[in-house]
Amino acid sequence: MKTRIYPGMIALLTIFTLTTLSAQHQTLFNSARLVGAFGGPISEYGINNGLATSAGGGGGLVFSKYFLGAYGMASADFNQIINQGQLSRLDLAHGGIWLGVTHQPWRLLHLYGSARVGWGGLDIQVNNDDWDDLDAVFVFTPEVGAELNITSWFRLAGAVGYRWVQGANKDLGYTNEDFSGAVGVLTMRFGWFGWRRDQHSSTNF
Repeated sequence: MKTRIYPGMIALLTIFTLTTLSAQHQTLFNSARLVGAFGGPISEYGINNGLATSAGGGGGLVFSKYFLGAYGMASADFNQIINQGQLSRLDLAHGGIWLGVTHQPWRLLHLYGSARVGWGGLDIQVNNDDWDDLDAVFVFTPEVGAELNITSWFRLAGAVGYRWVQGANKDLGYTNEDFSGAVGVLTMRFGWFGWRRDQHSSTNF
């Protein structure tokens, strides 16, 4: 029996987290200042719906507790769909905007939330045929979790999210739901984040 996880559940939780943690600001970056930058790999692991593992990376600028940047991801071999039909290969690649927030990021372990909004292509190869079908898709992946400060320049985040895909070609027997579903996400961020212990020794928010 599969547990059905709706994209709205993760999206609403992410939006609530981002809104709550930025409540003291009139706008997201209103009181924030540029304090650093980072880059690193991102990995997604399918939790349900036969989703394949995705790998990629991203980077961005750090504004106090927030970050804004870009990402790119690619996945292949959606085994559940391939085994049920005549498809021999399925590749999904997408990239776009990446934004997020960390609550009390100077602490060893702290809350982490982000959302990736991107566009890309879904490449399908059919068995015993000479053509590929390439669909333009929109991908939205909100996530919430926790982040661990390994060193002053290395952070490791683990989160649960939902990959929401729109634009798949139903005429070939697959749908948006075949590529949408819950994912576990592991993110490594390398860079400078601007936080020093003495800056926040008396801060309690």
